[in-house]
Amino acid sequence: MALYPVNLRIDGRPCVIIGGGRVAARKAAALLDCGARLKVVSPELDPGFADLGVVFEHIARPYESGDLAGAFLAIAATDDDTVNRAVEAEATERQLLLNVVDKPEQCNFYVPSSVRRGELMLTVSTGGQLPALAKRLRRQLEEEFPGEWAPALELLGEARGQVISRIEDEEKKKECLTELAALDLVPLLRDGNETAARSEIEKCILRYLA
Repeated sequence: MALYPVNLRIDGRPCVIIGGGRVAARKAAALLDCGARLKVVSPELDPGFADLGVVFEHIARPYESGDLAGAFLAIAATDDDTVNRAVEAEATERQLLLNVVDKPEQCNFYVPSSVRRGELMLTVSTGGQLPALAKRLRRQLEEEFPGEWAPALELLGEARGQVISRIEDEEKKKECLTELAALDLVPLLRDGNETAARSEIEKCILRYLA
């Protein structure tokens, strides 16, 4: 079955995690990093939740039917299959996005392994078949795309705005943006030479202003 790739905007959206263990804490951190309004339903919470540093709602009891009311997205992260099945049933009834940890057959979306470099996000998914392989490929991407890609993308994003405002010809705009995307700024930024990186960008733009 083919999966449709998509990046979700969950800033300010209500999301629910059922379960309070170590895996649930990792899922909570990822959701909160993206601005979710998070509710966690679990009698107890793993110590990892104390390190999140972001306010979320904790319902200190086991899951009950109705806990997913109003949610945009839900994650079942308990080690109790009966509870996970009940969460799946409610999510299906409410037509919610649901991920059941380590149970791909119960999910209607999978969380891919990801590498973030500022606004650059690279993801790998095996469709829930072999998460360990996705993690291995993620580590390869982490090596191939070092941290300097974050400031490189920021500079190129600024450059895009300049291209749009300074170059009137639409064909030249497209050509300039294509050339900018091909610039290898990472080595310059790795050496701490942002000035040289900006110079390369400006030279590229000037060629299309001539």
